[in-house]
Amino acid sequence: METEDQQVEQIKAFWKEHGKGIVAGLVIGFALFYGWRYYDAQTLAKQEAQSEQYEQVVAQLEADGAEALASARTFANEAAGSTYATLAAFEVARKAAEGGDLAAAIEALENAQATAEGALKHVASVRLARLQLAQENYQAALTALDQVAQVEGFKAKAAELRGDVLMAQGDADGARQAYEDAIAAATEAGVPTVLVETKLNSIPAAS
Repeated sequence: METEDQQVEQIKAFWKEHGKGIVAGLVIGFALFYGWRYYDAQTLAKQEAQSEQYEQVVAQLEADGAEALASARTFANEAAGSTYATLAAFEVARKAAEGGDLAAAIEALENAQATAEGALKHVASVRLARLQLAQENYQAALTALDQVAQVEGFKAKAAELRGDVLMAQGDADGARQAYEDAIAAATEAGVPTVLVETKLNSIPAAS
């Protein structure tokens, strides 16, 4: 079972290699089916521009600097709903969190969660919950985790994070159940359970 980071990296690699070709194929196929008058060259140009902008954003972020972060945030907002925008939002969140600006990181992930689809949306929810836990915004973290609690590939991580949140709230019984759920989901998916078992075993026995 792949981790959320591996899923994101695969999506990034796929779109870097095939994104332009997919967009071109869809636009041309649409044109052939409905007639050339519907062919929208601007759509293709827009997607190609987003691809190039995303690559520039990543390169700038690697070079660091507040200006690069601001540019990446602008791109993520302007291209909202596209795969490139979501990936850029993840980079913004990562850089902001590394710089200690959790509020900016959370804002980027909230935007990604609201506009992304599929696996990227679920990854955004998990990362958002993790940062909200760090901010001690427990209810918001639990709400984010509710979005992925029953999603295949995310059940184990969502349950483990739920346990972390409940433990932080002082709910040992709730955390114990969440960790047990995480172990069951991880075992079913063939994912290692050592870390979550350690968390479970660290909970004092109920008196």
